[in-house]
Amino acid sequence: MKIAGAISGTSLDGIDVAICDVVANGEGVSVQCDRFATIPFDDALRARIMAAYPPAPIGALEVSALHAAVGEAFGNAIATVAAGTSLDAVASHGLTLAHDNVSRHTLQVGDAFRIRERVNATVIYDFRSADTAAGGTGAPLVPFVDAILFGDKAPYVALNLGGIANMTVLPEEIAFDSGPANLPIDTYVTARTEGAQHYDNDGNLARSGTTDPGLLARMLDDSYFVQLPPKTTGREQYGAPFIARWRTALDALALSDAVATLTALTVHSVADAFRKAAPRAKLLIVSGGGARNPALVEGLRALLDGIRVVISDEFGVNADAKEAIAFAVLGYTTLRGRAAGLPRVTGAAGPRVLGSIAPHELLSLLERVREEELGGTARSV
Repeated sequence: MKIAGAISGTSLDGIDVAICDVVANGEGVSVQCDRFATIPFDDALRARIMAAYPPAPIGALEVSALHAAVGEAFGNAIATVAAGTSLDAVASHGLTLAHDNVSRHTLQVGDAFRIRERVNATVIYDFRSADTAAGGTGAPLVPFVDAILFGDKAPYVALNLGGIANMTVLPEEIAFDSGPANLPIDTYVTARTEGAQHYDNDGNLARSGTTDPGLLARMLDDSYFVQLPPKTTGREQYGAPFIARWRTALDALALSDAVATLTALTVHSVADAFRKAAPRAKLLIVSGGGARNPALVEGLRALLDGIRVVISDEFGVNADAKEAIAFAVLGYTTLRGRAAGLPRVTGAAGPRVLGSIAPHELLSLLERVREEELGGTARSV
């Protein structure tokens, strides 16, 4: 079954779209990514999104307008990447505009019906609300798919370095957000260069700078790092408010030194979380945009002596595409009517079927899903 997985993460670098073949494989699924691309946001839309993040005082009318505009952008991006390929379904995570880990509510924008208008396929969306309604944190959801993609490599940790760093420990099925990844780096670089740069390209700034040990120690003295799972975090904690808190101290350093210090914050917080959560693991599989930042990857290798740190590409999973692939799998799981939430990970009252459906010829689609379950030929990752 041809399913497009789509997501825009906390880094806000664009819309990730993976065109995948997903089929039933016994109780599980098999997935193969045929095509992947990241479609950047239009500058004006990106600016509107940035201006809407909490604690921005925007009104409901602007939230509604953003929901529509982001949906149109997602639909256009998926149609572009599909490039004439007939899709059976789309699984869209959308874009997280707000997420409250403590109060258990979340909001992903990106109108699924506007996506449907542009791709002429059923759209599965709103994957997190079923878990938060059951008392869970709503994140992370990708650990369900990590076990499918890398399960035979256990014991190991799958680490995704997007805006936020999240890790899955297998076979223990422990998963949580360890803290920041690219988000504070990107936010600070954008602010200090007044928009001339939006990220640390190839880790060049961090690699040419020197970490300030005193500032790093103060940043690591953060109550989030000592919280026990289940836990999740986001832009509200490690985006603009975090940089505002530390802006004076960072601006007192050269730009390269400030970025080196923020990079070290990610490396140290991830390494500390790895040691605490996965004492048996000897393998760390890294994906996400941060997998392309040598300063982050080399820093992890230096701190995690004796641990094999590899990019997920080595196991046939495009590091940039992994989360989009994950939502293609989650969408297919929804169509099968099977639970994908992991209560041990999120703290929900029990496993839940995730997602809502914007239907397009849904009866025919569900019949094909059922046929695959009964006798489809599985394709490997």
